[in-house]
Amino acid sequence: MKKKLLIALLCTKIIQTNSVFNNTQAIVLAAGGSTRFKTGITKLITPICGQSMVVYPIKTIAELIKTITVVIGFQKERVKKAISDAHISNITFVEQAEQKGTGHAVLCSQHTWHAENILVMNGDMPLVTSDIIMKLFEEHQKHTAAISFVVAYNIDPNGAYGRIVEDDNGMRIVEAKHFTYTITDYPCINAGIYLINRVFLENCLETIEQNEQTQEFYVTDLVEKLVNETHFDAVYVCGPEIMMYKTVQSAHSRDIFVQASLERMMKCGVGICGSCCVGEDLVCKDGTIFDGQHLSSNKEFGYFYRNKAGILENY
Repeated sequence: MKKKLLIALLCTKIIQTNSVFNNTQAIVLAAGGSTRFKTGITKLITPICGQSMVVYPIKTIAELIKTITVVIGFQKERVKKAISDAHISNITFVEQAEQKGTGHAVLCSQHTWHAENILVMNGDMPLVTSDIIMKLFEEHQKHTAAISFVVAYNIDPNGAYGRIVEDDNGMRIVEAKHFTYTITDYPCINAGIYLINRVFLENCLETIEQNEQTQEFYVTDLVEKLVNETHFDAVYVCGPEIMMYKTVQSAHSRDIFVQASLERMMKCGVGICGSCCVGEDLVCKDGTIFDGQHLSSNKEFGYFYRNKAGILENY
């Protein structure tokens, strides 16, 4: 009886998860030439623990989303076979005959768009979990966002990642080949997972301009386009504190109301030990949500944090 009950509960959880994503479809970008690998073979079919790299993110998405479109191009037959051999249902293949960047790859799939939201994800992400996608979806829905994307803290100078740049000109994602700033000033990278409102995508994707240096179209340019051409009543931000600091400053420069969700080590959780303090504020007691006007006067926010011993350290 206990085994039957457990199975019933697990089935209920799976059904509920799938129902959450009923208004979402997925596009997996798997057309690139893998030029940085310098092997002449697409990295997407590279075996990892007995399974092609590209199969991992598709299987993860398939746990949540029923409709998946895979954009193929370079060595398309090899990529298609690797995915087909994994026996994943409800996969549609679309060809990007000429590789003109991620923005162009998404555009090639336009005839398949039908859902309210579209998850766009790179095909070379074998370690992404369903929890990450679920969290992205929850935040996207909570704020009725036009576009949401996953970021990560990474200051490895050898990593060829697009970086989140926030300054007086707004927010944008700068591809690695065009990044000329100091990495420690912009330590957050674009993880390559986006959740985009379909109407926004339809209205904006075809207006993306071709990059002068590479002659490619980047899906990352959608972020800059949204920030520069849209009026916001409020901004809500969470994530790495250095990124949040720059977001708060950017919102202030535009007189936009902003709130940030801070993270600190909380040993007691009731405001006694002080391990979670940010200046004179206690995150566990006064937060965790703080408005930008208050944070702008906090001299520790964005600059310092406390380690496990409670010692103040620089970011």
